[in-house]
Amino acid sequence: MWRKICKEELRETRKVYFIMFAILLAAGIISLVVMRQTALYPGDTFGGTPEEFDVRSVLSIGSILGMYVLWIAAMVVYVVYTLYRFDRGVFGGEGVFWMTLPVKRREILAGKLLAPLVWGAGLVLLGIVWLALMLFVQDPYGSTSFSMDGMAVGIGMVAFMVLSQILMAVGSLYALCFALMAGRLPRFQKHPYLWGAAVALVIFFIIEPLFNVLAMVVFGVPIGFFLMAMPFLMTKGIAVFGFIALIPIAMVLRILIYGALMVYLAEKKLDYLG
Repeated sequence: MWRKICKEELRETRKVYFIMFAILLAAGIISLVVMRQTALYPGDTFGGTPEEFDVRSVLSIGSILGMYVLWIAAMVVYVVYTLYRFDRGVFGGEGVFWMTLPVKRREILAGKLLAPLVWGAGLVLLGIVWLALMLFVQDPYGSTSFSMDGMAVGIGMVAFMVLSQILMAVGSLYALCFALMAGRLPRFQKHPYLWGAAVALVIFFIIEPLFNVLAMVVFGVPIGFFLMAMPFLMTKGIAVFGFIALIPIAMVLRILIYGALMVYLAEKKLDYLG
C-alpha cells in the first residue's frame, strides 16, 4: 500500500518539481553558454581592451554565482514544500482519506517520506551533471598537472563527500518532519506549529550539538569537522580513513532513528493521525 501512496504523492507534486527542473535546466544551459563564450583556455590570448576583459570576467563569474544562488533557492523551496506536503498529507485532508482505507500508519509515513527523496535525487543528479559540464567548459582539454590516478582519487573523495552531505541533509529533513509530528501531540494541540518549531530548535541546537560534543570527547574533533575536512584527513592514513568511512553509516543510522521516532509517535502517541 505504501507504494500506491508514494506514487500518488509523486503525481501530486510533479507539477511543482517539473517547473523547478525546467527553470534549473534553462538557467544551467544559459550559464554554460555564457561560461563557454567567456572562458580563456591554456594557450589562448585575449586581444580586447581591459574593459572588455573585465566584462568577460564578470559574466563568467556571475554565471557561476548566479547558478549557485539558484541552487540554494531550489533546495530551500524543496525543503519548505516537502514539509508542507508532509503536514498536509499526514494531518490534512489527504491524511483523512488515507486513514479511511485499510492501511497502517507507518505505510502512510513511508509513502509520504519516500516520495520527496525521489525528487531530491533528481535535483542532486541535475546538479552533478551541471557541475561536471561546468568543469569541462572551464577546462575542455583536461588538466595536465594531475595524473589519472590522482584524478580518480579526487573524484572518489568528492563522491564520498557528496554522499555524506546528502545523507546528512535527508536526516535533517526527517528531523524536521519529526518535529512537525511532535507538535501534533495532544498536549501541544493548541499551537502545533509553534511547538513543532520549538522541538526543531531543541534538536538542532541542543541534542545534536551534544552528540558533536560526545564525538569531540571520544575522537578529539566533532563529526562536523570530519565532514568539512575529509580531503585533508583522507591523506593521513588508514586509521583515519577507516573512521571517515563510518560517517555515511552514522548518517544512515540518524535517518533510521528519526524514521523510527516518527513511526512511534504515529502508532503510540498521536491520537489522531490525519
